[in-house]
Amino acid sequence: MYGHAARALAERLDRDGSVEAAWTGAPGLTPKARFPIIALDSCGAGCALQWLARHGARADRHYDLSVPGTMERIAADLT
Repeated sequence: MYGHAARALAERLDRDGSVEAAWTGAPGLTPKARFPIIALDSCGAGCALQWLARHGARADRHYDLSVPGTMERIAADLT
């Protein structure tokens, strides 16, 4: 459930031109720093943070969508 929410949010922000969305696991994908890096996780395991670390990058912001109130926090941070 939260994985779909993370992808939908990233796609929406990408369409708005607010971010350049990328999904972990995409072949040949490497983190870029054209925008601040915002990691969206769908559970407390921190997979997005771990993926970034394996590629020598770190998130400027990290959100776990399984934590209540996260969507509101994201909206407040990005406006």
